[in-house]
Amino acid sequence: MDLDRHPLAHLRRSHHWSGEDLARLLRAQARRRGLRSGIDRNRIWLWETGTTPSEESQLLLAEVLDVPTAAIEHLRWPDWLPAFEQPAPFSASGSRAALREVQITRMDRRSFLVLSSSTLIEVAADWARIEPQHLSQALSGQQIDEELLRWLEQRSSELRTLATGPHRQVSGLIDAHLNTAIDLITQDRYRSAIGRRLHAVAADLAHCAAWLRFDADRHADAQRHWQAAVHAAHQAGDRDLAAVALSDLGYQATWLSRPADAIEVLEHARSRTRTPAARSLLDVRRARACAVLRDHTGTGRALASAEAELDRIRPQETPPVVSWMSMADVNADAGRCWLDLGDPGRAGNAIDSGLGELDPRRSRTRAVFLTYRAEGSLHDRDASAAAADARAALDTALDSGATRCIDLASARIRRLDDRTEQPMIELREYARERLAG
Repeated sequence: MDLDRHPLAHLRRSHHWSGEDLARLLRAQARRRGLRSGIDRNRIWLWETGTTPSEESQLLLAEVLDVPTAAIEHLRWPDWLPAFEQPAPFSASGSRAALREVQITRMDRRSFLVLSSSTLIEVAADWARIEPQHLSQALSGQQIDEELLRWLEQRSSELRTLATGPHRQVSGLIDAHLNTAIDLITQDRYRSAIGRRLHAVAADLAHCAAWLRFDADRHADAQRHWQAAVHAAHQAGDRDLAAVALSDLGYQATWLSRPADAIEVLEHARSRTRTPAARSLLDVRRARACAVLRDHTGTGRALASAEAELDRIRPQETPPVVSWMSMADVNADAGRCWLDLGDPGRAGNAIDSGLGELDPRRSRTRAVFLTYRAEGSLHDRDASAAAADARAALDTALDSGATRCIDLASARIRRLDDRTEQPMIELREYARERLAG
């Protein structure tokens, strides 16, 4: 096994641990449990080159890494390690493995990502290379209850609508329904048509669950759910949902300052989209990544393509996953692009248009766009407008309950600490009171 690609080696490097550092942590954990351990750096090296640790050693390692023992029970060594992963193949069994991954409860550090750059891009490339195949005939058998399946399909649609609003309880409902769909899938007692519908439900719910985790800054968990959504959508034959879930992984990469990764993922995802709405969304996200990379030409082309695709949209043919896509999104994200490219005047006009056209129910998106406009007002040296937008962004983010949006608005306000204008002084005091409450 290639040492550089072993998950344990990757984990050590991400934590800046030497082999001896990790061995020392494991010995200390053993002492806390009243055990004696002879783990040393040579033992760590053996694990990273193909030797499987004993059950006791794996339990010690799980405790050091904050991984629940359920992960060891469900997944073999080294698959349970919360490190960079080999992508599951786009087959029925591979997709079931990806779906089972999201049923394992993990400790999720905000900054930790489970997929490396190369693995993330490999997932997108693998999906782009293949066509959905009929589910294996081995899946045929006793048909799942039709009434239960129809109920799950209806609940999935309703939960997707609820997930766009400030309903804090919806996350638990989505997880419960997703677990039910995954359990039915893994039972393998359905014919191919039923299987496609089950996978479609799982894909839709996993996609919603991923966004709720992303908004909560639980990035590794969001990655797992988006990857599961890609797999389930592939088995359902839903190209657009798979492409959108891949593009969400790309959007997350841009958000976490990995725009080059985002561009590669988006190229693969766009290659198999079916509808203009999906292509428009992917083009906007490509523009965002290009802007972060200061690629003026690439940004302009991507935004022009996004607008052109938007003009081709036919509502009756647009799938639910991108039914919200509108000129408001193109305009406001274009404004973010122009800010990144140093054109605040053009940015302000675009963001104003986007906010004016945005569906009022999309509170998380509004909070993000208001934060962008506050930044643009600062470029124009309009302290009053910047303070008003920053205050509105914080209020909207807090009302939405989305940690990602709250952090974005709060960070924008913290960057104003050196400003002495009266509106800025009042904004900082207001923010302290609201965040304290």
